[in-house]
Amino acid sequence: MEGEPRERKPITGKYNVRENGALRPDEHHIGWSHALQKALDAINWPPDDYQVQVEFGAKIEVTNPGSVIEYHVTLI
Repeated sequence: MEGEPRERKPITGKYNVRENGALRPDEHHIGWSHALQKALDAINWPPDDYQVQVEFGAKIEVTNPGSVIEYHVTLI
C-alpha cells in the first residue's frame, strides 16, 4: 500500500543543475547536499537506526573544461 514503509533498498537522490540552477566549482558540496536530502526525503524504510554506505556520484558534461550537470547520492 502506498505510504507504508517498504523494505530496505538503495535509494538515490538527484540534483539536476539544468532544472535547478548551475553551481560554481566551489559549490559542488551544495549539489550533493540537495541530492542527499532528496534521498532522505524519499527513503521510506521501516523505522529503525541504520548504518548506511553513502555513495556520491555525478553526471558530467565534458566541453573542456567539464562541468557537473547532475549530482547523485545513493544510500545503501
